[in-house]
Amino acid sequence: MLTGVPVLVVDGPEAAVAAEVLREQGAVPVGWGDVATRIGLVRIPAGTAAQAAEEALAWAHRNGIPVDDRRGTGRATSAGEVVLVGGGPGDPELITVAGARAVEAADVILTDHLGPVDLADRAAERGAEVIDVAKIPYSRQVAQERINELMVDRARAGKSVVRLKGGDPFIFGRGFEEIEACAAAGVPVRVIPGVTSMTAGPAAAGVSLTHRGLNHDLTLVSGHVPPESPKSLVDWDAAARMTGTLVLIMAMKNAGAIAAALIAKGKDAATPAVVVENASTAAQRVTPATLATLGEVIERDGLRAPAVIVIGDAAGRVAQLG
Repeated sequence: MLTGVPVLVVDGPEAAVAAEVLREQGAVPVGWGDVATRIGLVRIPAGTAAQAAEEALAWAHRNGIPVDDRRGTGRATSAGEVVLVGGGPGDPELITVAGARAVEAADVILTDHLGPVDLADRAAERGAEVIDVAKIPYSRQVAQERINELMVDRARAGKSVVRLKGGDPFIFGRGFEEIEACAAAGVPVRVIPGVTSMTAGPAAAGVSLTHRGLNHDLTLVSGHVPPESPKSLVDWDAAARMTGTLVLIMAMKNAGAIAAALIAKGKDAATPAVVVENASTAAQRVTPATLATLGEVIERDGLRAPAVIVIGDAAGRVAQLG
């Protein structure tokens, strides 16, 4: 556990992203200017220059501080490839068998904060190069072009590259964009599907998205753009008319605006809703609401991403598990 642990992040091209991911894990990233702090760990991100890494290693050795070196061992196979792996909803046990095997065999792993980070950490311990390419909402993000460049570069060097994502690569995961980048570069690429959080999140909370005699339709919507935005591609009038279950992902910031829009377009304000936060992990939290109170409940209870929001009569039926 890194909660509250000061971690010295060595300067380099991936340092900012590594620091952001460490904050997500509860650590306190610091730089060389803060070495007077009682450092608990030294993180050497992938891509760190050799001299900077050696200086950090020597300093850590002198001071008896453990090192997490993410640069990898540099081993390569004769022909490289990229494997897009869906990591599931959060619990490392919920990745597929094929996905786990691909991670275990990888030379390089590009991972984000929604994937099964524990598996990437174990791979780093055995010598794999692990590169943090997190897209943290409304915070620092690694450009998709940079991710594509890293995948292609490592594969062309003969490495077995895994792009480890949360959920499924093809559900708002930019998986097809990454396939196109590999194909354009002549790099072999394959896909290992994952368990999408759209269904797994509610299931882990005891919410069935469909129920006999209750609904015959199920709709998934990305809520990262508010309904009033000209960038929104969602037909919110149609969404309001649907009588079945509506699932929102990437919607925590805009949930209140989405609920208000649905009500304004005719959906019953008393429609049940439920928020499943950090699904399938030890931090999972399940919070009921109605469409009218959704935004207020999220703010009042301090609910945060990652979370799945379920709206509809199915959301009013939460089984008591365990």
